Amino acid sequence: MLDDGTKEERQADLPEEDLQAEAAAGGETTDDSADLGGDDLFFDLPGGGDRDVDDAPAPDGVSGAPAAAPMSEEDELLASLDLELSSDEVAEIERRGRMKWFVIHANTGHENKVKRNIDMAIKTNSMEDSFGEILVATQEVTEMKDGKRNVVKRKFFPSYILVEMIMNKDTQHFINTIPGVTRFIGGTPLKPEPISREEADRILGRISEPEAGREVMEIPYEVGDSVQVMDGPFTEWVGVVNEINHDKGKLKVMISIFGSETPVELDFLQVKPV
Repeated sequence: MLDDGTKEERQADLPEEDLQAEAAAGGETTDDSADLGGDDLFFDLPGGGDRDVDDAPAPDGVSGAPAAAPMSEEDELLASLDLELSSDEVAEIERRGRMKWFVIHANTGHENKVKRNIDMAIKTNSMEDSFGEILVATQEVTEMKDGKRNVVKRKFFPSYILVEMIMNKDTQHFINTIPGVTRFIGGTPLKPEPISREEADRILGRISEPEAGREVMEIPYEVGDSVQVMDGPFTEWVGVVNEINHDKGKLKVMISIFGSETPVELDFLQVKPV
């Protein structure tokens, strides 16, 4: 075997054509081939040698990343709030998130008294963690009395109270022992069922913003009632209520004019019952 010095001297004496032939035969590599790295083995693939293995498409039906676990309603609410909440505030949101709305039946005419009984019992027994709001569903109504408009508060669910609570055996027994409470509405006596979220939202929306701010009219008449006109060109005439427009507070009264029944639109204030 030739040493390196002898080999270099021999190659220096060879013509350039012989050197190239010797390199092609595998004895030596040229400078260009020596610079090739391992990545250049992929030059013949689509995308070239810079192709990243992680960028390769996953087989059909196989996801490249593990699926995220579904978020709870409480987590979604917290994630949607662009606020820095304290630990107490987060705990309160989670507590209220575990509650549902239940409806209980109370003695008619004593709904507000029963509500006060429930509120007092919750505080006395330190059960605030298991209860939220206690509501008697009311709204402002405009009624017609003695020819005048009066705004009063009326219960639109008489005999019923809405209770926001965490339902379990202890809380169920607690509510059933409150004076004035007769029973839970929905489900069975052993397992009361809450009202749906949609129904709760509808009721709560009606309490806070009745009819989107429109005046709610209580109509003291029904279709077919006889009324006497007290104002306008048909004063003292008697007719029969044919239609009632709750939104506008108007009546359409059929009045006999020259032997022909004619519809006349009148305000509630313009008529009185016969």
